[in-house]
Amino acid sequence: MDWSGYKLYEPGITGPVKMLPRAEAKQVFDQCMAQKAARLDMLCLLLKQNEIRVARTNPALQHLNDWFVANVTPDPDNPGSLTPAWYSLVHDVALFLGDVVLERCPGLRWEFYTRGKKDVSFQRHVIVGFTQIANPKYHLDVYHRVSIYAHYIVAARGSVAHYGKVNVRGVEIDVDAAVARQPARKIVPDAFLRWTMLAESEA
Repeated sequence: MDWSGYKLYEPGITGPVKMLPRAEAKQVFDQCMAQKAARLDMLCLLLKQNEIRVARTNPALQHLNDWFVANVTPDPDNPGSLTPAWYSLVHDVALFLGDVVLERCPGLRWEFYTRGKKDVSFQRHVIVGFTQIANPKYHLDVYHRVSIYAHYIVAARGSVAHYGKVNVRGVEIDVDAAVARQPARKIVPDAFLRWTMLAESEA
């Protein structure tokens, strides 16, 4: 991959945004939205340099998906994780897919999510405004979906985090062995397009 000219996204925090005080987390959200256009320009630059057609059509989304699956890279020093550049790219791709959804569904919007401290999306940027779902807390966390997707891909290629053993109520459990017994997850080849079309049906 040609990374020349690509600048990594720097949120300016360490650790999960859900653990930050509300005011600090809101600043991260505001910064994310303020920099969104610049991040999308950075993504377009990278994609064009790597001969990926940048467009918001379904065929172009599939082309982006194919490229993403083929190139996502694990961190060689931290099994189960991505390289810093790829975490930045996950952020940018999520913003791009989110804006595709918003363009197709004008009633939706980005929002700073605060509806439940135990929710994985707490204090993150998510898409809300869906009218075809009864749950008022329903939202689309595009970053979470793209990030999990990337981790599934690198895990399928052998980059798996090691957890060792834990003691639960006096019983030693080999976490790695338990994970190894789970059936391998299949990588959905058209995830980007599926998420977009699902959001359209739920808007």
